[in-house]
Amino acid sequence: MAEQRRIAIVDDDPFIRAALGRLIRSSGYEVLLFESAEALLAYGDRQSLFCVLADIQMPDMGGIELIRMVSASSPALPIVAMTAYPGDAIRERALEAGAADYLTKPFDASALERCLARLG
Repeated sequence: MAEQRRIAIVDDDPFIRAALGRLIRSSGYEVLLFESAEALLAYGDRQSLFCVLADIQMPDMGGIELIRMVSASSPALPIVAMTAYPGDAIRERALEAGAADYLTKPFDASALERCLARLG
C-alpha cells in the first residue's frame, strides 16, 4: 500500500473526477476533487498536497493557465497535465508552463502509477 498522500484532481467532467478518484484511492492515496481550476486556487491548504492532476481542456480557466499560476505560487507542488486531445504542441505548452508530467486520456492504472512513482 502506498504511503498516505493527498492528491488533487482538477477536471470539469464529474465522471472523470469520480473514476480517477476511485482509482487513486484504491492505491492508498487520499483524494480531493475539484470541478474547476478556480476551485483548486481557492483551496487554502495546497501545501498539504502531494501533487495535482489537472485537465488541460476546461471552461473558464484552462489547465495551462492553472499550471502557470500554481507553479508560480507553489513551485514545489508537482502538477500532472491530462488531456484527451494529445499533440506535441499542447504537451510542450504544458511542460513549458511548469507541468511535471503529462498523461493522455484515457490512461490505464499502470501509467498513472508510474507517473506518481516518478513524482516521489
